[in-house]
Amino acid sequence: MKKTLYLVLLIMMISIVSACSQNVDGPEVVIEEPSGDVVDMPVTSTPEEPLYVRALTPEGATTIAMLKMIYEQPELMKNVTVEYESINSTDLLASEIIAEKVDFALVPTNLAIKLYNKGVPYKFVSINTHGNLYMITSEDIDSWDSLRGKDVYMIGQGLVPDLIFMALLEANGLDPEKDLNIIYLAGTAEVGPTYISGKSTVTIMPEPVLSTLEAKGIPYNMLFDLQEEYEKMSGIEGGFPQAGLIVRNTIAEVYPDLVVAFADRLSESSVWLNEFPDLAGGYSEQLELGIPVPVFVNAVKGLNIRHEDAFSNKEKLESFYKMLYTFSPEAIGGKMPDEDFYFKR
Repeated sequence: MKKTLYLVLLIMMISIVSACSQNVDGPEVVIEEPSGDVVDMPVTSTPEEPLYVRALTPEGATTIAMLKMIYEQPELMKNVTVEYESINSTDLLASEIIAEKVDFALVPTNLAIKLYNKGVPYKFVSINTHGNLYMITSEDIDSWDSLRGKDVYMIGQGLVPDLIFMALLEANGLDPEKDLNIIYLAGTAEVGPTYISGKSTVTIMPEPVLSTLEAKGIPYNMLFDLQEEYEKMSGIEGGFPQAGLIVRNTIAEVYPDLVVAFADRLSESSVWLNEFPDLAGGYSEQLELGIPVPVFVNAVKGLNIRHEDAFSNKEKLESFYKMLYTFSPEAIGGKMPDEDFYFKR
């Protein structure tokens, strides 16, 4: 009963969206420099006194990546209790991190570097989601060049999905301002209805919205898997690093073994999700995430949830940051990360 009460407080994921679709980096966040003195503390493996840590995640793919941990509440270390929370506001997520009220958080990868570049004391631990964007159409078209003169509907003007699409257009010989008309929808909830009504015939759609269309029997043609197109453009396999785990510096410095334990459980959660999507769908239903089990199960593969150590994969991550910087330096806080950005196991 106690666990159930914990979980009920977590989330009401009413919309069936992946957190990293519209809100992959959320609305523009005004970041103030953190204040306060740094206190030196001894490094220790296991807390001698009870330690309560807070883990925060946005609704959607990142919550799904942590689903097993949220539901099962595994023991990470003696004397350590974790409170898991899922929220529907990237603004709130950022403000809680800036105030250092969060010990672990799953965040958009560009938000992680943006906060770091503003002096917010967190380190990047791992990459957990690798893109969930797909371009579909009801027309008989099959190439980038066939987009000339078309209306393309999508979400997140100026956000990561938009920046990736701009880069892909240019890489395939199209001028985003001249060769097609991009129409930005107000939110993810509009994507499905706009396509179903016939108003949109070419749409960039995230999972699990795409699986919702399939569940309703709505026909579509898959024009592009944007993760595969990113791989072709960048030469880096595995999609693009969309979101990942950060940890508060105090925890990383004083309890590094706890960080490793948390990351390992998160990795296990990601593997489990992909191996047992039906069971994960049942967990999702019991936590009232708002995604029908058949839609959840069908969407898992397209969510591209996979755990990778950030420092070991920094070449992939920094290639992504360079691409974002080319189109919008402020999207990553104005500069590339240095070594202190990463948690090193």
